[in-house]
Amino acid sequence: MSETETPPAAPPPAAPSDDSDRTVALICYILQAVSVVTAGLVAVIAVIIAYVRKDQAPDWLKNHYTYQIRTFWYGLAGWIVGILTIWVLGLGFLIMLVTAIWFIVRAIVGLIRLSEGRTHTDPTGFWV
Repeated sequence: MSETETPPAAPPPAAPSDDSDRTVALICYILQAVSVVTAGLVAVIAVIIAYVRKDQAPDWLKNHYTYQIRTFWYGLAGWIVGILTIWVLGLGFLIMLVTAIWFIVRAIVGLIRLSEGRTHTDPTGFWV
């Protein structure tokens, strides 16, 4: 080695594998689906995990975390509207039921897309 040559640079630190990130996203979807039965408590855990993992995940998984975060906030808004309108001839119960079904459908659709390795076309949108 001559005096003008520089030693080779150290390799960059290893990033977490896609498999472990994918597993975390999978767990978040499962927690979201189960949260309808647990009064939303585990959905809070899922959204916290999604917020924490979103920045360090590969781009295609960031898409899933964004979808999970939006699902949580839209679902929470639906439940709040439902609770505030319960006194209107039971309309609130219907709103909460529709919100719960919508929440489960979004979790299942996200789970299917994740298992197929696909992203969401519009992760910030309201619809599936």
